[in-house]
Amino acid sequence: MPNTSAAKKALRNSRRKELLNKSRKHNIRQALKDLRKVLVQNPKNYQESLSKVFSTLDKAVKTNVIPKARANRKKARTNAIVKQALDAVPATPTKTTSSKKTTVKTKTTLAKKTAKSPAKSK
Repeated sequence: MPNTSAAKKALRNSRRKELLNKSRKHNIRQALKDLRKVLVQNPKNYQESLSKVFSTLDKAVKTNVIPKARANRKKARTNAIVKQALDAVPATPTKTTSSKKTTVKTKTTLAKKTAKSPAKSK
């Protein structure tokens, strides 16, 4: 038990901060869980959940609950999960009519374009 009044106040503050930090960490876990649920049920409607995850991570960094590097790592891994989930969804076939020919540029054609004309000397 704290003996001085300053120590008692510090204990109260640390308990208050502990509760806030636990709440923020819980919000991060819950947002990630909700995103995973959305990706399983309907992967095309992931934007709102992804933005909530990023928002909660940014708020946690702003209030020094988690380090910035950890938040960035979680964002990158979350993006990878989203990309993997979207790649697994079969895309609907679309008609693409392209009448333009695709040309392949070789080294010789690029060299011709980049070669400078000789400067005139007087």
